[in-house]
Amino acid sequence: MPSDLPGDAPPSGPPAALTAAVERLLAPLLRVLIHFGVTFPMLGTLLKRGYVDAATRHFALPDRELSDSRVALLTGLHRKDVSVLRHRPEEAKTRPGTLSARVLSRWLAHPDWADAAGRPMVLPRAAETGPSFEALVVSISRDVRSRTLLDELLRLGVVRERADERLELLGAADIPSGDLDRLAYYFGRNLGDHIAAAGHNLIGERPPYMERALAFDGLSEAAIAQLTEEAGRLGMAMLTQLNAMAVRLAEADPPDPAAAQRFMTGLYVFSTQDNGQEPD
Repeated sequence: MPSDLPGDAPPSGPPAALTAAVERLLAPLLRVLIHFGVTFPMLGTLLKRGYVDAATRHFALPDRELSDSRVALLTGLHRKDVSVLRHRPEEAKTRPGTLSARVLSRWLAHPDWADAAGRPMVLPRAAETGPSFEALVVSISRDVRSRTLLDELLRLGVVRERADERLELLGAADIPSGDLDRLAYYFGRNLGDHIAAAGHNLIGERPPYMERALAFDGLSEAAIAQLTEEAGRLGMAMLTQLNAMAVRLAEADPPDPAAAQRFMTGLYVFSTQDNGQEPD
């Protein structure tokens, strides 16, 4: 019998293929959680919050206020727990690196900050006229002092101060090596968006998002090293080109702030010993 609640799971339970996929997805996640001391009870608390938030956001019935009872039905949680979680104070969600990412994006892609060869300019800290790091930051926001942002980028190793005291962009992306707060932020954002796109396609929503991956087995370590290097080269070229396009589009056609949308694309490389678990 089909469910009479739009968006609800069928009464027969979730498909076996889905539960198998979730188990595979959880395996690397649980390794990370155990490494950082996230115990099962702690994860259980996070899951309760996540279930309530997801049910509240995505499963309201048309023209009807979403009740705690319905959220309890959808999630399997006790109604009292649902009530507490739904009406808890809003938690501030930190978004580290947003300004620095925008500054680096413009420095990398905008023609005003490129040399004659199209590479990111080597910039003085400040200048009365012409390009400078301070002018670059001001072109994005006046809310943060350029020195504060520069100190952070120097600490992360993304920018280098040369002997002539000019600043050089070292990478084509904001790579937060060794910074746990930033690494954790990007871990959640990037994997969350990837799962959102794949889940959109799995549910059958339209239009589907592009979501493709290359998998190849039976390779040597030397072959893996070559593939990894080439994937990095091609991938960074793609991301750099798309970043430049996004900068041009944002300036040529600025949206209504109330209707502004976020775009995400990315790539990853992974290799491991062949364990014969890949499907044919």
